[in-house]
Amino acid sequence: MGSFSHVDMVWDDPQVALFLRRLASFSRLLRFDRRGTGASDPLPPSPLPAWETYTEELDAVMDAAGSRRAALLANGPEAGPMALFFAGTRPERTSALILTDATARYLVADDYPIGFPSETIEAMIDRAGELWAPRPTPRPTRRATPTTSGSGAGRPGSSGPSPARGWSAPTCGRCWRSTSAPCCR
Repeated sequence: MGSFSHVDMVWDDPQVALFLRRLASFSRLLRFDRRGTGASDPLPPSPLPAWETYTEELDAVMDAAGSRRAALLANGPEAGPMALFFAGTRPERTSALILTDATARYLVADDYPIGFPSETIEAMIDRAGELWAPRPTPRPTRRATPTTSGSGAGRPGSSGPSPARGWSAPTCGRCWRSTSAPCCR
């Protein structure tokens, strides 16, 4: 599970492809584009699907693959809470839960002082809109993720309209807002 994925295009990144091949070398690897991402159908204008919808989608993928239980690997601010929700509501289907770049809550609260202020989330959404705006002349861009070669240079990014390869900046903003507010604690 990942916030922005595309089951086919993710293999274009050599580091991700290597990671996935290594995972598949000792496990059965199932990946899917959840609703609104990658090759799946776009999200409706509103309201956004409830987390239960994503849980039902993962159930359907596991059923179709004949997988009764799975170890979930969730990466990112949206996938983490959704995977927590799945594991909490479907413990019989979850053998393990691995979270990367995820937390049970993103917004600051009285009882959660380490969260981000809502202004920071809005600034991230605004920045994504700037980065994903159509460009008159496609040109290579750089992602913020450094390579593992030690050079410090970013990996080549997409010059297309969206690094998410399937989400528009407004849809991304709606999703970030909807998943930054809930608390999975």
